[in-house]
Amino acid sequence: MGRSADYTIQGFLYQFNQTLSEILKASDDAIITIEGIVEDIEVETFSGIKAIQCKYHETQVKYAPSILYDPLLQMMKHFKSNSLANIKYHLFAHFPNTPLVTISSVELKGALNSKDKKLAKLVIEAAGVDIDGFLKVLTVTITPKYTDLMENNIAQLEALGFHKTEVETLFYPNAVQIIADLSIKHDEKLRTITKLDFLDTLRRIRSTAISQWTLALRNRAKIIEARRKQLKECLSSNVRLRHIVIFPRFIDQFDEQIVLFIKSFIDKYHFKISHTQTPLFALDVSHELLDEIAERLIGKDVIPNLGRPVKNFSEAIFFRDPMVLKDKKEFVLRLIRWDDYLGLTPTIKADDLFIIGDGDIQQLDIKDVNLEALSAEKFDEIKYMMGLSNGY
Repeated sequence: MGRSADYTIQGFLYQFNQTLSEILKASDDAIITIEGIVEDIEVETFSGIKAIQCKYHETQVKYAPSILYDPLLQMMKHFKSNSLANIKYHLFAHFPNTPLVTISSVELKGALNSKDKKLAKLVIEAAGVDIDGFLKVLTVTITPKYTDLMENNIAQLEALGFHKTEVETLFYPNAVQIIADLSIKHDEKLRTITKLDFLDTLRRIRSTAISQWTLALRNRAKIIEARRKQLKECLSSNVRLRHIVIFPRFIDQFDEQIVLFIKSFIDKYHFKISHTQTPLFALDVSHELLDEIAERLIGKDVIPNLGRPVKNFSEAIFFRDPMVLKDKKEFVLRLIRWDDYLGLTPTIKADDLFIIGDGDIQQLDIKDVNLEALSAEKFDEIKYMMGLSNGY
């Protein structure tokens, strides 16, 4: 799948691609309801509860029910603890020589009685599950080869008039993202769309979505390269007020990399006297960690303004311009916690707002602001897309 995406991510991508295929084949005014990825489960990004499982075997010569025991046991285990919840379980599977797979009580009992040592823990945890009840909420879908499905969707977009040179790195990943965004809405009425509205929305998008979904696609490297080119224009301007919001929860090695990332940004985009707009970094961290990061930045001679001379925060101090002594600025960035950033009343909006990581920004007023979302999980990739490094 382009990276070591777990079964949850793969299963969702199958679902999204199949949905995209149905949308592209539909009539313009047909109303398509996007199937929700969950019902009442809160699925955490990258590592959440698995309501969807996927078993993909391009080289499996012969299908046997035991191949599906692992995902079935995981689902039964979850259903056992959530049998009263309105949850639907989906199993996507691909076997080159098997067009149909039927899962009945026979196969489920076979899984529950498995002697495979690797499944021993799951067998114990799923024991006693209501098999008949589980079968009512289980759907098994045999999918075409993933690459065939993806390439067909790309060809369909080209046939609908989307420019061939941009389909793979702009329109196709954004089509997947639109479906993903709709699928997380709990209200079924909000998950409906017509083909015409879908295509109109897609045509208006000019930047590639960077998220857990698009970075799990097979053309990950091309998507990252395209995003780097798209960001180059706004980042090349000397006089731009930039706010960078960072949600660390799903970013690998955040603590080890955050200071180096901020320093790299300052060294690249805010080192000249002509760089008059002081960048603002809002981090979703505790007070203690923010202070620790500030101390480490000072140790790198990257002086932040925390809006407080000692303890109490002051917006006046936070938004004042730095004194410039010869060729050195008093401070080179504003540093604040995300929660405190939400409470600010700045008189001037940012020109560019970068959202790094995965977090809820619905409370932000982004009218007349250039929003750049980079929901990646590795600083190396983020730095490359933002032009702070030449490789990742």
